[in-house]
Amino acid sequence: MNTPMTDAILRLFGNLGEELARRQVPPGAVHAYIFGGCAVHLHAQSRASTDVDAEFAYPPPLKQELMLILAELPPVDYDDPEEGPSQLVYDPTFNSTLGPLHMDYQDRAVPLEGIGKSTVIVMLPSIEDIALSKLGRLGDVDLEDILTLLSLPGASWQKFEQLALEANQYYVGPDLTPNLAHVRRKLEERRSS
Repeated sequence: MNTPMTDAILRLFGNLGEELARRQVPPGAVHAYIFGGCAVHLHAQSRASTDVDAEFAYPPPLKQELMLILAELPPVDYDDPEEGPSQLVYDPTFNSTLGPLHMDYQDRAVPLEGIGKSTVIVMLPSIEDIALSKLGRLGDVDLEDILTLLSLPGASWQKFEQLALEANQYYVGPDLTPNLAHVRRKLEERRSS
């Protein structure tokens, strides 16, 4: 079941797809991988966000045109059941290289329903990949997001741990093992309470 925020995310990328189609970009040429609070919301229907973090895959000749369109992409208004009138914008400052990310995350991502034959295919990385992307910074919101994600049906601690340890070998930030151990303790505390 789509939430108002899910619909807003799809509308935002639908608008991007329409603009690219007007410029003769063929269907499916751009893949948008959703991260951040929007990805948590799409998996768990929890936690609202005001901006969309996305990583794009596209043919190299499209880069400049895509960046120009994204810079001018208008916000999408929607009615949040808890917050009331809300707006969703694309975050041009998001950079997936700043956090840990497994090199094969795209292989586990799935397309969202309702995308039709759009120029932009909206992809949702796996629960474990989204949780991993939040492991490096591990602020309070990140920790809560990880715990929420790993408590969902179908989530796998073993897969999350495996991806984190593999990503730790090439992640340019600090060692992830202390954060991984902290998450394990918090997850065990939550499950035992």
